Amino acid sequence: MGRVRVLGLLLGAVAAACGPARAAEGEIALRAAPVALSETLRDGDRIGSIRLRGMLELPTLTIGKLQFSQLSGLAWDDDDGILYAISDKGGLFHLRPEFANGMLVGVKLVKAVPLLELKDGKPLKGRRADSEGLDILNGRNGRRGDAELVVSFERFPRIVRYRPDGHALGEHPLPEPLNDPKAYRDPNQMLEGVCVDPRLGVLTAPESPLKGETEGMTRIYSLSGKSWLYPLTDGNRISALECPGDGRVLVLEREFGRLFGRAVVALKQAQLPPEPSPAEPVAVKTLVSLDAAEGFYIDNFEGLARHQGDRFFMVSDDNDLFFQRTLLLYFEILND
Repeated sequence: MGRVRVLGLLLGAVAAACGPARAAEGEIALRAAPVALSETLRDGDRIGSIRLRGMLELPTLTIGKLQFSQLSGLAWDDDDGILYAISDKGGLFHLRPEFANGMLVGVKLVKAVPLLELKDGKPLKGRRADSEGLDILNGRNGRRGDAELVVSFERFPRIVRYRPDGHALGEHPLPEPLNDPKAYRDPNQMLEGVCVDPRLGVLTAPESPLKGETEGMTRIYSLSGKSWLYPLTDGNRISALECPGDGRVLVLEREFGRLFGRAVVALKQAQLPPEPSPAEPVAVKTLVSLDAAEGFYIDNFEGLARHQGDRFFMVSDDNDLFFQRTLLLYFEILND
């Protein structure tokens, strides 16, 4: 374990022990610790096709009955300046990131609410609370207060629209074979990612290829029933999708092993044509690949969201384990 990682662990432990600091009324300034991605990289440095713009280790805390941990999805509301995050336990958190000179330097927790059931309005519980993928509608239309969140789930596979206060607005019907729980390899490997493309609509992908899929291939699905073959790196699983537009899809792949500390993260860009080929996989470009065995301070990254322009957020799921961390990475994709 490198010196930077050890220092990061110590700072994170101190931050968590100190707890949150009060900011403006109704907001909590999280005691987030700055963390370097490796011993040789600093904010502003380039690696692969991205430029680092700050990474923070966020503390675990409890707000009401919701625990701020196990973050698995992100979405940015440009109109209201809010970064939404969901947890594996059905929590929805409103965050306000802080920047200095284009770098991420802090985070405030604005609100925490539970995601509610569509039928009875009660908080999601148990296996129905396993929210994983997140995107936003009406987040960049110049009007405040009209955003809708699109959430995908595991265990009980579904895609539901929510208001930012956690109230469910409606459920999207899933096309075949996504509507069949028996088509998935595991209840915990269902609809891991979701994003909304202006032309292709709502897109989603299971964490692992469905049963019977060609070796080394998985699929990105639209709710209209179309699907695009996607070549998956051996050992990796899809953990998030983000739609920048024009048929481009950012795909976050990761391999993570809790017991042996294996952690690999790859950010890729796929180009989806309007009409998918039945046999040809989509074109994919690897933007960056990070392996903890090579000295990168990474964790179980599961959430991805576009901020502004070519700048993005990425967050890790700490699995509620003391030896894992919630890392919020801010970066820029370089187009040269």
